This record gives sequence, C-alpha cells and structure tokens, in this order.
Amino acid sequence: MKLVCPLPASWAAVYTVLTRAWEESGREGGREGPPPPVPLILAGWIATNDLEKAQRWQETVTWARDRDLERILADLREQDKYCVEEFTTYEVGPFGGPMYLTWNFDAKPVPDARSVQMAMAILLKEWPTIVGWDLGRMTKPLGFTARRSGGWWSRRMRSKCRHGEAGIASLPARIGEHSLADGPQSTKRFRR
Repeated sequence: MKLVCPLPASWAAVYTVLTRAWEESGREGGREGPPPPVPLILAGWIATNDLEKAQRWQETVTWARDRDLERILADLREQDKYCVEEFTTYEVGPFGGPMYLTWNFDAKPVPDARSVQMAMAILLKEWPTIVGWDLGRMTKPLGFTARRSGGWWSRRMRSKCRHGEAGIASLPARIGEHSLADGPQSTKRFRR
C-alpha cells in the first residue's frame, strides 16, 4: 500500500500543531518563510485526486523537515493514514468522481421497446424496495423518459393524452408549466 496522506482529521491536527510551532518560532524572532502548506481537507479532499493529495502532503513533509519539525509527523498512527494500492490521477469532477467516465460518455445503443418494457416491469416489481415501503405504497414509476429509451414512452403518453387517457400531461403535480416528473431543471412544457 502506498501512503497518500493522513486522513482529514489527522491532517488537520498536524497542520494545527505545525502552524502553532511556526507562530511560536516567530515570537522568538526565528520565523522563516511562509506558514505550512494548507491541508487538502473538507472541500479540498473531495476536489482532488490521490496524486494531488500526495504532492501536498510531501510539501508539508518538506516544510516540516526544513524547520526541524519532523518529530510532529512521526506521531501519525497507521489508522490515521490514507493508503491506496494505486494513486488516482484523473481530474476530479463536481461529485468527487472522475470528470470523464467511459460508462457515462461513450455511445450506447438505444434499447429496443421489449428491453425497455422488461426493465419497466422489473422497476415496478422492485419499486417498494428501491424507494422504501412507505413511499412505494403511495407512488409508482410511470416510465422512462430518457432519449435512450427510444422516446417510445413519451410518444405513447402524448398519444394517450391526445385521446383523453391519463398520461404525463394529466399529472396533478405541476409547477408553473413544468411537471415534477420532468425534474427540477427541466424546460419541457406540457403538451396536450
């Protein structure tokens, strides 16, 4: 296992001790250079990969060594260390994962109508276990609306709406011109 850096709580504690030592050396007239490198914790932890964390930790180790403060780093226990088999090196996205996910960006075939119907049947059957029993008794999925489903569901629902049957346009939950089923950032309007 390769050491990346201390875990966030331990890294924060090390930073606090190093900062205090740096401040005290200033009171004695010996403070030199900048304060210790800021640890990549909280948002810094989420927004960086393992390689970036390891580089910042190495900057901290070098900073402490240059000021004869390595003894502070020696107090780290094994359970306080973040270790991995291989460093992640990808650019970190807004949700903490890689910016580029091959499963999310590579072209995928559009499923045929039978595959979509089978997936819908499974979804309906498993719905209470997916959303919880209380919510599962009160709700049910209406269908897949993504373009990957071939659009058959939304075409079918629009057709039913035109012929007076219940469909997406007759859902009672409306916010302005939008359906709750369309999602909070949708700009699709109801069609009747």
